[in-house]
Amino acid sequence: MTTWFNDLKELIWHPKSKGFDQIAEHGTIKKGLLTYFCLDIMFSLIVASLLSPLIGFLADSYILEIAALGSAIILGAAVFIFVLRSVGLFINSALFFGLYKLTKGRGTWSDVVKGFIYGNIIANVYGSIAGLILLVSIAVSTDLPIAGGASFALGILGIVIALGLWIFYQNISLMSRILLDTKGKVFVLYIITGIVLSVLEYMLK
Repeated sequence: MTTWFNDLKELIWHPKSKGFDQIAEHGTIKKGLLTYFCLDIMFSLIVASLLSPLIGFLADSYILEIAALGSAIILGAAVFIFVLRSVGLFINSALFFGLYKLTKGRGTWSDVVKGFIYGNIIANVYGSIAGLILLVSIAVSTDLPIAGGASFALGILGIVIALGLWIFYQNISLMSRILLDTKGKVFVLYIITGIVLSVLEYMLK
């Protein structure tokens, strides 16, 4: 049995060589949700630390009151984000599982949910890195000449897009390993799931 932190470490640092196997064999929905929640807390803390100077500048006379409520605000935001994301995960998992069973796959509902949870963890961690790269590139490009700044920004944007495609491929590889099925089949199911969700969202507007 492994801990949620060890699962996260192997998933991020050694996804293909060890992480996917460890998640498939020892990962659980409970540990996955715990990891998801801890990452939301970290994200909320980072956002709060970035916003604190702005709040202090705009509302200097109320900074102590705001600071006193900071912990509650951060925790509340983290719980709210966690609930919304969890609902979305289970909806996506239900639709994917329904399509998957039409192919007579042997995986279970819990396998699919686990794949979606840990897949989103990969997307959140590496997506945050891509966001930081993009923000830094924007800040740097403003100090460069117009032509050089544009070329630099396009290069960084290409890196971010490539990272996004890599994240999607890692999600496919992880789900394929958990379900013991082919990457091609998982890829098609992901695409169909995305299309169906888009159509349902359009119909509900």
